[in-house]
Amino acid sequence: MKIVLGTNSELKVRALKSALDKLDIEAEVISRKAESNVSDQPFGYEEMIKGAKNRVENLFKDLDADIYVSIESGLVSIEGMYFDIACVYSKNKEGVDSTSFSSGYFIPEWMIDKIKTEKTELGFITQELSGDTDKDPIKYFSKGALKREELIYQAVLISLLKIFNKDKYEKI
Repeated sequence: MKIVLGTNSELKVRALKSALDKLDIEAEVISRKAESNVSDQPFGYEEMIKGAKNRVENLFKDLDADIYVSIESGLVSIEGMYFDIACVYSKNKEGVDSTSFSSGYFIPEWMIDKIKTEKTELGFITQELSGDTDKDPIKYFSKGALKREELIYQAVLISLLKIFNKDKYEKI
């Protein structure tokens, strides 16, 4: 089985491989940069989903694989508060697709303002504040107790469930 992931991020590759291990799935994982065709810092569920789907569709056109996976993080406003959330979109070669989301965590208003005014990304802000080499906002906010890879791993796992267990999602 061949799975293509729409990024070159080692963190996201590890998250996908961990999800496959948990599901006891053996696969060759190929990572390829894929364009999202949305802003570098997406805002809202619609833009995140569009970016994730665009990445998969761009991979689908260029590479032959059994499954295509993409991850698009974004900032979502809920009742006036912003949360950083990752969207995972998976699609197999037969067209069965699945969308899932990571847990979200609160982002302070001043960071949202800085992202909008300076046209930057959350990961760059927290990287600068922490002096770390990682662009890992949750690692920054949690003082290392939680890492982005853990949140993405869960979302990837959930997205793959529909692909690998599609019979569970069909009407009985």
